[in-house]
This record gives sequence, structure tokens and C-alpha cells, in this order.
Amino acid sequence: MARHGENIRKRKDGRWEARLICGYKENGRAKYKYIYRKTYAEAKEAKNQMMAQNFFYGTRKTAPCQTRRSFGSLLTDWLHFIQPDVKESTYTRYASMIEKHILPELGQISLSEMTSEDIDHFSFKKLTQGNLKNSGGLSPKTVSGLLSVIRLALDYGAERGYYYPTRIVIRNPRQTTPTIQILTWEEQKKLEIILLKENTKVSFGIMVSLYLGLRIGEICALRWEDLDMENGILYVQRSIQRIPVFHPETTPEIQAKTKIIIDTPKTNSSARKIPIPSFMLPAFKNHQTNLDFYVLTGSCSYLEPREYYRKYKKVMKKCGLEHFNYHALRHTFATRCVENDFDMKSLSEILGHTSVSTTLQRYVHPSISLKRQHMNRLENIAVYGQNSGHKTYTNNL
Repeated sequence: MARHGENIRKRKDGRWEARLICGYKENGRAKYKYIYRKTYAEAKEAKNQMMAQNFFYGTRKTAPCQTRRSFGSLLTDWLHFIQPDVKESTYTRYASMIEKHILPELGQISLSEMTSEDIDHFSFKKLTQGNLKNSGGLSPKTVSGLLSVIRLALDYGAERGYYYPTRIVIRNPRQTTPTIQILTWEEQKKLEIILLKENTKVSFGIMVSLYLGLRIGEICALRWEDLDMENGILYVQRSIQRIPVFHPETTPEIQAKTKIIIDTPKTNSSARKIPIPSFMLPAFKNHQTNLDFYVLTGSCSYLEPREYYRKYKKVMKKCGLEHFNYHALRHTFATRCVENDFDMKSLSEILGHTSVSTTLQRYVHPSISLKRQHMNRLENIAVYGQNSGHKTYTNNL
């Protein structure tokens, strides 16, 4: 884990690595001295001693080419720096964003000449005409992601003393709250009837996501060895996803565009154990096969999310619910839990969130019937309500 602003990080082999600039190459790129120690404190002390001696630490005066350094070269250095410490999916996502969007627009700008206006112009252009597949623009969320990469790279450069003559301000575009898809009780009943009628591995996977809140990549990666049937526990330990392939040394003509990877879940909190509802245990036992087989296929071969999603859409079309995406199952699960008075801390851990606030902000969407129940409770404290003779309205909408 890197210590922000100190250029000190913990390596995968357990040692702490401190890095400091010891000079500059002719092209303006920094040269580094690496220090390895057993603890963070030892690495920091060794780095401070060398900096105090002024023996290794270079200055910009020794690098006249540093002012001609381009933003593109800084992005390359930053990618190289983060690669050992981030997941492959994260690295390839960043690299793809840089290669397709950031480098063509900002890569040639010198760091000594880069301004906030350059970033504002980049943001506006991406919002209006940044879609590479058509003439339209990118969504504010996508542009905010691009700006986040730019911000991280600039922070990386600032920590290492790269020359910025002016303060660069990055303004994220305003985002609208996305529409959240949730199945009503009637829609959920309609779906469950079809799932029970079909009784396939795919329909069983849909039911698991509906009642345990699994993401599509998590259900695709689920194997029978991840289930403790005796104690009724499901362990989420891996996820499948298709990511872009990024090999800059490979020519585009022979480079695959995407590939499938099976990795640990997206965050530490996403690796979790979920109690299986007792009413679902018989279904799990009916579908159970060899421990090393995947739940969705009943074999040692997995079903990738893209293909599983196509099968999911066919099922939803039979119910007249084809407009619901797969994540709607997770939203619906969270909403049903809230309607049944789940403890928020427990629900947050079942969903694999790092904090309860994430659960409340993103996944908890009370239905109109639940809101009405809460509002009608005011009758118990209202003098007007107790004497009005009005019968509480209980019809669910």
C-alpha cells in the first residue's frame, strides 16, 4: 500500500520500497534511487537521510529538458508505477482510457505549458463529441472517469517534483442521478414463476442473484466448492469479467481486443460469506454437482458474463420484463431487505460494501408502499389522526 505523497509503498514480497529522484535523463525523464527496508519506518528514515545529505536527490536545474517534458510521458511513467499494485482489470481500464481518449488530445502538451483551460477544453470536447463509435458525446460519468485518471497522473507528477508553472484545476461535469431499476412485487412474482417453471441452471442463477444479491461476474464465477451446504453459507471468492487487452508493444492488427479474467472480487469487502435463506437450500441441493464445477454450467467450463446476460435477457423477455438489466436483481434484493426491516450493517456486509453509507446511497430504494406505511405511523402521535375517524389507507401501489 502506497503512502500518499511520500513515494513509499509496500511490495508484494513484504518489503517496503522508498523511491527518490536522483537526477534526470537527457530527455527530461526522472532517474530514481530505490531503497528497500523491512518496515515502513526504516524505509522512511533511510530516504530522509539520503535526502538530507543531498547526495541522490536531483533538482530541476540539473535537467534543462525537464521543462519540455510532455504530459504523455508523465502518463506513461504513472502507468508503469501503478501496474504492480493494481488489479489487471484496473490497469487495462486506465491504459485503454489513456490510449483512446487522453493521449490524442493532451499527450503532446508540455507540462510547463499545461493549464486548467486545456483540461476544460478536453472535458467539453469529450462531452460533445468524444464517442469513438459515433458522432455523439460521452456521458458525464465517463468523462469524470477520464478526468480522474488525469488528476491521478498530475498528483503523481507533483509528488515527484515535476514542473507545473500554474495550478491546474480539474472540474468534473455535473452528473444526473442515474435511473435505478427495481422490480415491483408483482414483477418479481411473475419472474419467479417463470424461473421455477424452467428450472434450468441459468434460471437458478437468476434466482440466486435475486435472493442473495450477487453481481453478474460473481454468479458466473461461483463454483460448488464455494458453498458450505451443511452450514448454509455461500462464499463469494472470485469474479469473472471481460477486460480490454493492452499490450503497447503489439501491433493493433494482431492484438486481441478483449479477454476473460477470473480474479478476486472488486474490493476486499466484496469477498464475503452470505447465509443462504433456508427456503433456497433444497434448490441448491437439487442442482449440486462436483465441487470443482461451476454452478451455472454444471461442468468445469464457465459461462462468461456476456453470454449469461444474453440468456438472462431471453428469460426476462418471456416475463415481459426485458427492459431490466441484470443489476436490477441486486437493487431489488436490497430493496426487499429494507422493506423487511433488515439491519443496515448486516445488509451492507451481505452486499459486500465497505460502508453502510454506500448501501444507503446506492442500493436502498424504498417502494411507495413502504413509504406509505411509514407515513401512516404518524397517526399514532397525531391528535387529529386519532380523532378523525379516518381508516388508514393500506392498499399497496
